[in-house]
Amino acid sequence: MVASLHGIIFGYSRQVFALSRAGYLPAIFGKVHPRFQTPHLAILAGGVIGIAAIYSDSWITIGGQPLTANIVTMSVLGALVMHITSMAALFRLRKTEPSMPRPFRTRLYPFSPLWTLLCAGVCLASVIYTNQLVAVILCGLLVVGYLLLLAKRNRA
Repeated sequence: MVASLHGIIFGYSRQVFALSRAGYLPAIFGKVHPRFQTPHLAILAGGVIGIAAIYSDSWITIGGQPLTANIVTMSVLGALVMHITSMAALFRLRKTEPSMPRPFRTRLYPFSPLWTLLCAGVCLASVIYTNQLVAVILCGLLVVGYLLLLAKRNRA
């Protein structure tokens, strides 16, 4: 649990930090602590949002589930999409760049990545089927995020 907690803290704080440095979040979250050289404000911002989500868990329900259960479901959906994209990219890269040096070889290629792709597809379909409202909300959030990204790029 402690290792997972530290991984989550490192992950979210670096995402907030990088998005701030790229200009997608307020610049204050892109500052590092003068002594410790850590993105302390990004860490605090994510912590505040996490604590707010935990304490609002009983106030907000979506599809009969508490807020944190829906956040976990959205994370699972995102991870499955990432796995599917990674496997599809592997096949595309092997086709478009067959002579590229590869220090790591995929065992049992193409069967193991194909099996992974199929299993992830089945898992994604089942999670969407059992959590349709959460999937629609996540897609809506992704569309809003993408539109904000396009608006930011057009202003620059």
